[in-house]
Amino acid sequence: MKFVFLLLIVTTALTAELKIGQTVKLRSVNYPNHLISRLSNGRVAISDSGVGTEWIVRAGLAGTGISLESMSGGFLRHRNYQAWVDPEINQDLYRKDASYTVENGAAGKGITLRSVNYPAHTLRHSGYNLWINQSNGSDLFRKDSSFLVEPKECWRREAGYRLKTKKIGKGSLEKMKKFCDDNEGKCAAISCSKKSCNAHWTTGGKKLYGKSYSTHVYIC
Repeated sequence: MKFVFLLLIVTTALTAELKIGQTVKLRSVNYPNHLISRLSNGRVAISDSGVGTEWIVRAGLAGTGISLESMSGGFLRHRNYQAWVDPEINQDLYRKDASYTVENGAAGKGITLRSVNYPAHTLRHSGYNLWINQSNGSDLFRKDSSFLVEPKECWRREAGYRLKTKKIGKGSLEKMKKFCDDNEGKCAAISCSKKSCNAHWTTGGKKLYGKSYSTHVYIC
């Protein structure tokens, strides 16, 4: 008698997400020195210039997915399949063109952004410029359409002073950063002495010089 064993492996893929209100940079998977950037003429490309690289994650203007707002104003939208930053206008087409659903990166890491109104098309770079294109199934396309998310560091390290605040949390620096991220709007600073840190709430943030320890001030 022969026994056949069927092994069924079920994996649950976590949907890649961008946090609404978060400021991020998006780094090319296969051109790691290049970030999605707004060029001076409004065109969007991957660039290593360091200019126009920060994007604010907004709820999708079309009512679904997300939209990426340039720090200089306007949203990343597709127009004639090309990616541009155009000033926001009250138009249904604009809202759809500027909305994307976020998927796990086609290259196996990072994220891939899929057009809301052209769902067979994803954002990818070609000749450094960004476009929405249909996948041709190649490994190159998967890499061209995958980007690593780099959240902006909102905590600036200062030294030699403290803030006049009320302590609302205690733990490691990373633990306090997470605490403050989970309690948005309640933290103004994180003070550290060696490996022990405190999260602070403040209404004024008056600087009191004297006691010397590092203070990570929230500036975003």
